[in-house]
Amino acid sequence: MLIDRKASPWIAACAAIFAIATYFYVRSWRATHGDPTGGSWSGLGFGFAGSASMLVAMLLAARKKTRSVRFGRTYHWMQAHVWFGLLSYPLILYHAGGFAWGGTLTQVLMWIFTAVFVSGIAGIILQQIIPAKLVREVPAETIAVQIRHVLATLRQEADAVIQPLRAESKRDVLAASTIGRGPAVAVATLEPSSRDIKMLDAFYAQKIVPFLGDRFHRDSPLANPRSAQSIFEQLRYQLPPALHPAITALQSLADERAQLARQRRLHAWLHGWLLIHVPLSYALIALGVIH
Repeated sequence: MLIDRKASPWIAACAAIFAIATYFYVRSWRATHGDPTGGSWSGLGFGFAGSASMLVAMLLAARKKTRSVRFGRTYHWMQAHVWFGLLSYPLILYHAGGFAWGGTLTQVLMWIFTAVFVSGIAGIILQQIIPAKLVREVPAETIAVQIRHVLATLRQEADAVIQPLRAESKRDVLAASTIGRGPAVAVATLEPSSRDIKMLDAFYAQKIVPFLGDRFHRDSPLANPRSAQSIFEQLRYQLPPALHPAITALQSLADERAQLARQRRLHAWLHGWLLIHVPLSYALIALGVIH
């Protein structure tokens, strides 16, 4: 969820509630000489407000499971989940009297709640950074479930680049074997030479084919944009201009493979925090009911 101007009313409302709660907490803290309790009127008020905020945040999960029933826009539910979820943590802390978390079960609850809170903040930050990074670094981004199909297509395109050159190399060898029976000039004008094509074919077999596999080879020099550029430039220097279009095509395919790997890595960062946030949220609900 990107934070934009549309989120301003939600931020302002939650900030106002937080400011009011902080004011009353400071008053309670002074009145009790630094020992506010959750059983006081103010403590019960913080507990009610914090629980209500948590409930609003948790309703997003229920909304996702009832998509057939249209009740409010998903955008509004997401805003409520984020901002009231953030608000609930300081309110519950005020209810607990700060960091005096009482017995064992309460401490476990608060530590889980803290992990949910921190992972939620991490998720918000990642959602502000990763999408822009994807646009900038992965212009060839594709649907995640289609990556294997795209990789197969890349391998087919690379093979289509090298196969005509192999056929030309074979014709070159055949022509060389018939020099004594025909005009040698026909062989002399062939470009590129069989030796050059074999050199490119060896590079294709040793570097390109493994790199375009389903498993990404992080240790491959083609995985790093700078080293890959250097390798292809050196290849252009070693081989005649007639092979440069093929080299450029292979470089483009290798670059797209590296982009797909970056996409997978960035998607893992973008969604990986949910592996912590969601299970702990459900654990928090379950333990909260027991408590």
